Amino acid sequence: MKKRNSVRMIACVMASLGVVSASVQAAVPEVAEPVKISFINSSDSDFIAAVYGQALKQAGYEVKYVTVDSAAQYTAVQTGDIDATLGAWQTTGVEMTKAALASGKVTNYGPTGVKVTEGWWFPEYLTQSCPGLPSWEALKQPKCVEALATAGTAPKGRFVDAPADWGSRSDERIGQFGLPLTLVNSGSPAALLATFQGAIDRKQPILGWMYTPNWFTEKHPGSFVQFPDSRLEVDVLKLGNKGAFARIPVAEKILRNLSLDKEAVASAMDQIDNEGSSPEEEADTWISAHQDQVQGWAK
Repeated sequence: MKKRNSVRMIACVMASLGVVSASVQAAVPEVAEPVKISFINSSDSDFIAAVYGQALKQAGYEVKYVTVDSAAQYTAVQTGDIDATLGAWQTTGVEMTKAALASGKVTNYGPTGVKVTEGWWFPEYLTQSCPGLPSWEALKQPKCVEALATAGTAPKGRFVDAPADWGSRSDERIGQFGLPLTLVNSGSPAALLATFQGAIDRKQPILGWMYTPNWFTEKHPGSFVQFPDSRLEVDVLKLGNKGAFARIPVAEKILRNLSLDKEAVASAMDQIDNEGSSPEEEADTWISAHQDQVQGWAK
């Protein structure tokens, strides 16, 4: 953490001297009002959004981060309540993305460069209670169901789901495959990870929603359950409101060219979730170390 603080201090000093701001060679902003970018209270998505926002600030734009539900961002970018989202995951969000684009008010600015996997995840040791994993059929075994059962779900097993606004459709999957599981929603991404962490600390059987890239899955061996429709390593897209970006072509160019990788996201998540950092701080740190790349986004 000491090294990270040193890097962040250098970034702040450079910014105060005008060095960092020179990394994005952009024209004077075309409008005075701020560019509105969605935050969804999930450190992975919010870091990606903050990299874009902080890059715009260094180009001279005003920026406003607007906190919305994960599902609500797709409607908000249509209505103009936000100008851009950089968290359109093509897993749970694929149908909502299609609807936003079909409205005619939203432009797809391509992938963020980050490949994600989202779905049902279990720690490696669960295979002792559920032999046959990662096949979904292993979850039907009485021994497996009994191991996953809790006082609140017995005789069914517990499935720890994502926050409700993520639209995981885990309830539909439970019904479709006839799985003897009871779904329990998490109140937030942090609560989801805390539930998993507590179970792993006690070596308690647990099954639930998970996503990568993520510092948590880097630290804890595990796998995703394999269903017939499982999809691995899919894109996260950048969506923008057509009317807004028609007025800010330089900001549009930066959005179109922005690209990150999953290693950067996982590292930033670790700092945000475990070290008390913020998406904006981690974005500034990343930008200070990638001056040439950020400068290229505006060209």
